[in-house]
Amino acid sequence: MTRVNGSRLMIAICVMAAGILFLQPPMACARDGSSQAQVKVSPTVESAADTFAFIRWTANNPGGTILHYAIVHYGTDPNHLDLTAISPNRINPSHGDMVFRVRMNHLQPETTYYYWVSSTQADGTSDPVTSSVQQFNTQPINRISAEK
Repeated sequence: MTRVNGSRLMIAICVMAAGILFLQPPMACARDGSSQAQVKVSPTVESAADTFAFIRWTANNPGGTILHYAIVHYGTDPNHLDLTAISPNRINPSHGDMVFRVRMNHLQPETTYYYWVSSTQADGTSDPVTSSVQQFNTQPINRISAEK
């Protein structure tokens, strides 16, 4: 696949995802009521660069609204995790599990960050999904991206 075709494919995927997330009725219910969901595994740092990181976790399908928001509470002091990164996620009602994924932006290079995760339904109702405080380190400054 050429670089141009790969870019077009990525754009098409992003457009489709945005349509699914924002054009469907956000308050539709995945199933009746909301079931107790617990984080099955500790959150995982998918990748950490110099100024951003991706955090992912899997939980039981929490039910409730189709649209949920994955939330990472973070900071550089484990006792003051006042920053948040939020990402919309849609439930597939036919699946028992849900994968939450959040991109954290505007991080400082070569810094230790502490974080914990949670999620909410589209109507603001908190899911019973949380984690203990975890940590990761960002990478040194990427000279190539810094020179642009």
